[in-house]
Amino acid sequence: MEDGIMKNNGRICLDYSGILKKTIAEEGLSPREIKKYAPAVKKAVEKLTLRRASGSVGFADLAGDSENAREIQKYVSSVRGKYEFLVVLGIGGSALGPRALIDALAPPFYNFRSGSARHGWLKIIIADNISPEFIKGLFEVIPLTRTLFNVITKSGSTSETLSVFSIVRKKLAKRFGNDWKRRIVATTDADKGFLRDFVWKNSLKAFSIPSNVGGRFSALSSVGLFPAACAGIDIISLLEGASSVDKLCFGSNLFKNPSAMYAALNYIYYGRGRRINVFMPYHEGLATFSDWFAQLWAESLGKKENLLGKNVFVGPTPVKAKGVTDQHSQLQLYTEGPQDKLITLLSVDKFTSVKIPEIGDFVFSGRDLRELFRAEEIGTKLSLLEAHRPVLSIKMPEVNAFFLGQLILMLETATAVYGEMLGINAFNQPGVEYGKIIAKKILAGKKVESAVKGVEKYCV
Repeated sequence: MEDGIMKNNGRICLDYSGILKKTIAEEGLSPREIKKYAPAVKKAVEKLTLRRASGSVGFADLAGDSENAREIQKYVSSVRGKYEFLVVLGIGGSALGPRALIDALAPPFYNFRSGSARHGWLKIIIADNISPEFIKGLFEVIPLTRTLFNVITKSGSTSETLSVFSIVRKKLAKRFGNDWKRRIVATTDADKGFLRDFVWKNSLKAFSIPSNVGGRFSALSSVGLFPAACAGIDIISLLEGASSVDKLCFGSNLFKNPSAMYAALNYIYYGRGRRINVFMPYHEGLATFSDWFAQLWAESLGKKENLLGKNVFVGPTPVKAKGVTDQHSQLQLYTEGPQDKLITLLSVDKFTSVKIPEIGDFVFSGRDLRELFRAEEIGTKLSLLEAHRPVLSIKMPEVNAFFLGQLILMLETATAVYGEMLGINAFNQPGVEYGKIIAKKILAGKKVESAVKGVEKYCV
């Protein structure tokens, strides 16, 4: 792998030629320097594989659950044409995963298309915030008679989600009486939690999330699959794509495993002070995939303590960008600003052809818009490399369900391997939980003890 390009062979691949010394001089790495980390990577992959075998890490096993996917497809077929909208009630991974799948794989401007153009599939609205204006506005635009609701919470007790769900249930019950129940689909833990108990009590339709799969790793579970299927996405192909790279992403050979290499290079550069990972897809449909990645990276890897309970305060900062849009808003910083970033470009080979009409002596007259798009991407990469900025490129043959499944599993596994290399638990989120505890105490009228003094006393 002297050239830094891992072979494609009909799948996604990682091009790390943009971090080699021969490309960016002193800011780069030599193959020998990278190879020094091979034993550490092998150890991390082996630890992760053992955790997977023990049943404590379930994200990689989701791809093999085609039975759940077919059950989802069967139900979606029964409601197709009966409803116009699916409103997803969820937050965090329960919203970011579905949105990333739908934006990437449904046709552009999907919700603006007619019913016939959508072939009867449902329009998707993701209600992922509890801003009062947002929730009030939602009910001003959706017709309750033609709307199905999907409430998603892994724990079954997410305060924000259940609060909005309570509002929805009351509105449905007032409008439809006991018939409100068939307008709700729940996605939650199979055995426990408030929502699961509520499902059993009210005989609601529900799909399960495996207990060993956390929210940010749940895109390939019912969390992402049900909303995606409602938009007509081939969820079986999505799982098949992930399955096709399972052995690859859990392989112990650093130079053959794109997940391990991506984790290792981020780990090396983190140690060199490059603690910001700019994630920049060059495809409009993948723009919100950056939001999904940001949560995966930040919530998994930002930790106060390591596995031994020692304070380490580690964590790379993900920054989302979009090609070519953010060439006009962020690229200046990345090419000439502080040398503290590692850039990841998400590159796609296949695009639709759109001709640019002749207009005088304009340089692109008569060319194809995809040529301009590709030229902009190459220009971004070269400008970064000439400024001695390390660049990684994840390459996809095209954006479809199969390759997106590959990409999701690759990045989830890379995150888990990175966590093992940092010596932290990549699957918990204690910093998030503390904020939830405080919010619940405030609403319960309890006194909140804090070492922070003078909050809200000083303002101008």
